[in-house]
Amino acid sequence: MKLLWRMGLIALVVVAVYWFTVPAARVAVHADSWEAPVVDQVWRSRPQGFLMFLSRVSVVDRLKGLPVSDVTIKRERPWNATVSVDITDPDVVIRQGDKLVAVFLQTGTAYTVTRASASWNVVDVSGFPSAPPAFLATSLKYAPLCCQLMQYRDQLAVMDMSLSSSMGFVVRLKDGKTLIFGDSANGASKIERGIAVLGMPAFKVKKVTIDLRFDGQAVIPGTP
Repeated sequence: MKLLWRMGLIALVVVAVYWFTVPAARVAVHADSWEAPVVDQVWRSRPQGFLMFLSRVSVVDRLKGLPVSDVTIKRERPWNATVSVDITDPDVVIRQGDKLVAVFLQTGTAYTVTRASASWNVVDVSGFPSAPPAFLATSLKYAPLCCQLMQYRDQLAVMDMSLSSSMGFVVRLKDGKTLIFGDSANGASKIERGIAVLGMPAFKVKKVTIDLRFDGQAVIPGTP
C-alpha cells in the first residue's frame, strides 16, 4: 500500500512538473518594436536554470528591472513555450549624437536602445562620456533632473543641456542666460530658485549666469 502511495505521489510530481514547467532553453521570448532588444538583453543576462515555471510571476522576476505591463504565455506541448512581453515606455530617453539610453525611473534602470519613438520624452545632451558604460551610468544619474527640466522646458526656453568638468550640469536658455546645476541632487529646488531669479525685473533682459550649486541659494557672479 505504501509503495502505491509513493508511486502515486511520484506520478503527481511528474505530472505537475510537466504541466507547469518547461526547459528554460525551450522558451522563446517575444516583444514588439523597440522593446524586443531591451527585453532580450535583460532576459539573457539572468542566470538560466534547467526548468522554468510558466507563470507571470516567474517571467516578471526574470525581467526584473523592466516595468513589465503585460505577459502572455503560450505553451506548445510537449516542451516548447512562447512568452510575449509588453513593457511601458521609458520615462525619458537621453540622446547624445547617435547614442540613445532609455531610462525607467520607477525601476531605476537604464538600457541602450537603437531608436527613439516620436512619442517619447527625448532629451538631447552634450558633454556626457562617450564610452557606452559611462554614458549609460551618467544618463541614469541625470535622468531625474532632465525629466524635471522638461516639465519647464517652454517656461525656461531651454536651448541645450550639457555636462561640464568644471561646472557639472549646465542648462543654456534661448535668451542667453545660463543655469548651473552642478550635480543632479535637489533638482526641483534648483529649478524653482532659477525661475524665481529669471522672473526678477533686474535680470529679465540681462544675459546672466545663475549658479544653483549652493544649498538654498542662487548666486549670480558679478553682482553684489
